[in-house]
Amino acid sequence: MKEFMMNFWPFWAPLAMFAFLWVFLMIHRQFRLPERAPDEVTAFLRPIEWNGPLEVFDLPRERYLRETLTDRQFRHSMRVRMHMAREYTARMAHNVRTVQEWANSEMKDAWEKPPEACTERERKLREIAVLATEFRVFSAMRLARLTLWILLGADRWPAVPSIAALRRCGADGEFDLLERYDRLKARCVDAALTYGVRFHEELMAGL
Repeated sequence: MKEFMMNFWPFWAPLAMFAFLWVFLMIHRQFRLPERAPDEVTAFLRPIEWNGPLEVFDLPRERYLRETLTDRQFRHSMRVRMHMAREYTARMAHNVRTVQEWANSEMKDAWEKPPEACTERERKLREIAVLATEFRVFSAMRLARLTLWILLGADRWPAVPSIAALRRCGADGEFDLLERYDRLKARCVDAALTYGVRFHEELMAGL
């Protein structure tokens, strides 16, 4: 029996991985709202004190720490910064997913319209949905890398990797994670104004 299982291991291994991934996605899906109305947005947002991400993803600041701290202090600081970077990135990704669900829900009957036939609100929501999709791809990549670094103890590696450099994504670093989040936030706040001042102010405070 053992020999039989070993012979079919190349078949069972991918199948087991696929089954695990499918179960994970099904469980994860239960924590999402397939449709999200405007009044179901702000309560789910995770506020971010913007000075935090700006400091963690600041290359000059990281260089200063590398040059002024002892090796032990620097490695401890970088481990803390890995956790902070992962926390801030996770919050941004969560908020972007939330507003994307809102935009997609509001646009469900307007996706087939040509851009020129869309209302001002629909054009703004369409842009939010597109920007959110792009942001979630890059933020997922950064979260995966940060998680791997934490699990593998990257702060103990001979050369500690840069946390601040993760702010730049893409082949040539053309995607600035913080700048894109700030741009998406501005688009969301602008679109929220078409629903009323109260929603506009709550969304601005939540993001």
